[in-house]
Amino acid sequence: MEVNNIKKTTISKILAITLILGLLGAIIPVYATGLLATPPQFQYKLDSSNPTGSGEVTIKNIGEETVNVTIEKKRMLKDDLHLELTDDGIAEWITITSPTNFTLAPGQSAKVAFKITAPENFDYNDAVGAIVANAVPQNTDSKPGLTVVQGIQLVIPIAVGLPGSIVNSLEITDHSAPQVLLSFIPGVFTYELDNNGTVYANVTGEIKLNGLLNSATVPIETGVYPGDNYTLQTKWAPGFFDFGFYSADTTLNYGRYQPDNTVTTHDTVLVIPVWLIIIIGIGVPVWYLRRKGVKFPIKIKIQRK
Repeated sequence: MEVNNIKKTTISKILAITLILGLLGAIIPVYATGLLATPPQFQYKLDSSNPTGSGEVTIKNIGEETVNVTIEKKRMLKDDLHLELTDDGIAEWITITSPTNFTLAPGQSAKVAFKITAPENFDYNDAVGAIVANAVPQNTDSKPGLTVVQGIQLVIPIAVGLPGSIVNSLEITDHSAPQVLLSFIPGVFTYELDNNGTVYANVTGEIKLNGLLNSATVPIETGVYPGDNYTLQTKWAPGFFDFGFYSADTTLNYGRYQPDNTVTTHDTVLVIPVWLIIIIGIGVPVWYLRRKGVKFPIKIKIQRK
């Protein structure tokens, strides 16, 4: 009888929660939006004989609601943590030649045309901009009660290669490493990379961790556009047998085509193994109690026959 009561109570709770969620769905409508871009990105090679380029992207509403769309031109800065869209740099070279505000019904598409013109005095070999489409549901104030509006931002990258002097220059402006790590718990190594050159920096490297008995290698691979301040993050988790102080030496090799340049950092990490924590957690109280003369309630005697 008691088991049946428990089952009935559980079923009643599930039904109540389902009913509440259903009522919330009726009272608080959620508007889902979605956009699809074709093609998803653009690439151009411009020079003095061909300083301009043009393109057209098709924006399609793949959501369930009619949306208002706003088109913007931006410079794109992207790293492991951030996607930043600014109005300087390559954003000033882009001109949107079609309407920047329009409405799309579900399944409807619109074409967005643009032109890009590189300035004569610009010497970067690489730059990246973007066409950004922002969409929000059109009719959200016609229904009573609280409304949850789910908008969307679609970024279409525009990469441009330009003639000019090739200058490879990458600097680690700041970095941080975990001072203490426990077994199996990953620690985060963070590097602020500043590309002061004129070309895209292909970055490959590694973190070499050397301890008393063990060693480990963490590979690194990324890329930084000129003028970007890039946040690079990678992780390392010590194993069961890692313990003690580890030297963490980071080497980053970079270049436009070949990794001919190198920047390095050095850190020291203390690894505390879980088995040491267990030994201390059990051993110290036992030692303290035995020192105080406390007798354990259970005694084990081994007798020989």
